[in-house]
Amino acid sequence: MEQKKIKRRVTRIKTGTQLGFEEFDSEPGCGPVQVEAPRGGIRFEDPDPREIRIGMQRLDVHLREMGLRDALVLREILSEQDWSAFEGQYSPVGRRGYAPWLMAGVVLFGLMRGISSLRGLERLTRSDLECMWVCGGITPDHSILGRFITRHEEALSGALFASVTEAVLKRTNSGRARVAGDGTVLEAMSSRFALVKREALEAQWGACPEGSAEHEALACAHAALGDRPNAKAVVVGEPEAGLLKLKNGRGIRPAYQAAVLVNEARVVLDAQVHSTSEQAALAEPLERLDGAQTRELLLDAGFNSYAVLECALEKDISLLCPEQAEDGAGQGKQPGLFALRDFRYVEEDDHYLCPAGAQLHPTRRCAGNPQKGLRAYVQYSTSACGTCARRAQCTQAQARTIQRSVGQALKEALRQVMAQPRARQVFAQRKAMVEPVFSMLRERQGLNRFRRRGLRRVRLEFRLHLTAYNLGRALAYARRRRFLALVLRLACPLSRLCPPTRQWRGRLTGRRPAALRVRLTPA
Repeated sequence: MEQKKIKRRVTRIKTGTQLGFEEFDSEPGCGPVQVEAPRGGIRFEDPDPREIRIGMQRLDVHLREMGLRDALVLREILSEQDWSAFEGQYSPVGRRGYAPWLMAGVVLFGLMRGISSLRGLERLTRSDLECMWVCGGITPDHSILGRFITRHEEALSGALFASVTEAVLKRTNSGRARVAGDGTVLEAMSSRFALVKREALEAQWGACPEGSAEHEALACAHAALGDRPNAKAVVVGEPEAGLLKLKNGRGIRPAYQAAVLVNEARVVLDAQVHSTSEQAALAEPLERLDGAQTRELLLDAGFNSYAVLECALEKDISLLCPEQAEDGAGQGKQPGLFALRDFRYVEEDDHYLCPAGAQLHPTRRCAGNPQKGLRAYVQYSTSACGTCARRAQCTQAQARTIQRSVGQALKEALRQVMAQPRARQVFAQRKAMVEPVFSMLRERQGLNRFRRRGLRRVRLEFRLHLTAYNLGRALAYARRRRFLALVLRLACPLSRLCPPTRQWRGRLTGRRPAALRVRLTPA
């Protein structure tokens, strides 16, 4: 019996040689890439994606007809960056390597699609048409991608993130005037079942022979416990991860604390990752803030500390941050009792005035311990609590005591600022600015847990995700502009028959009417 032949129709991707591309150069992202010539005679493999064809049609024409214009804009943004920090790591002799900006495009495009594994990125370069346009058709192996990330670790987390952020700020027409910050807990690349208690770790470390790999791992874990005296357990394979409480009732697991600073356009300006505390994670981004560019800083109650207040005062930044729960609760953090804000401090006579009218005078002074983070304070008390009629509303002890720390005046001034209606109106924007960032990182980019071990590598992974996120914000604004342009183009023929009102014209152009602008302007 003769075997039946199966005919298959194969669409091949081939390069064109003699066809002209002048008619497509006006399209954004389709023109020739303007990349500076490498220094020192270093040459890279940088193919032209306009030569990629699907059958008889060019790849960029196919993407434009399918409505996939994000790849065109993404390649244009990457081509505008300075890649000299990457090119300096290569040698002018030997086989030509892939262009660094194409390799970075593969990594960032994959993260935007929620693909973070190296083998997944390798498959993406061979199967996704948009990725082919971004990377010019190169097909790097997963090992090549891994070596690229390891070699350019500092440039990817530093220079590239900064340059992409500035480019996105220009494209979104936003700045750093109003900044919001927040933090989240991300699970580490380890299991909670791998936790080793302090006593068991010391026993294993003493019994393990010196010079072995196991002894070095135990030594690193022992050093990590030495830096955190309050920690009771540690993961040997991930000693720098802290034991943090996760959301949604998942308990306490090895995790890292990540913090970000974003602007009104939800562009991430700066970020950092810490082992245990979100305040420590946000300390470095706050120190890098420029008071000349940033006027308002919006933080939640978890960042209401003396360090943040002093930093904002030093940089002359208007801080909007509610007080913590322990500051608003009564004595012993018990609800229903008089809180600290119910007592009025009289600076001239250095005493407190309680709600019943009694005066609390200084009775004790403590110098504190800066090494342990304990601030100096003055303790105030009175002897009139025994006969006070409102004692049940104030304290359950024999007498009410108040501790006034050094810098308490800053918290009192912040409390008065937050009591103003204008301040509450501005602070209400914080949630809409920073909360969607973590939602996008988790849901769209798949950053539910880190895939790398060690604090240094975790910070690199987080910066790569944030760079991809910022590129996504630029693409979102580009899609919005194209949509508004289409609406205006469709509305122009109809405007003669039915001219739009001022309100609708403002919605189409992105401008508010004069009446609305007056209302939103502070007095």
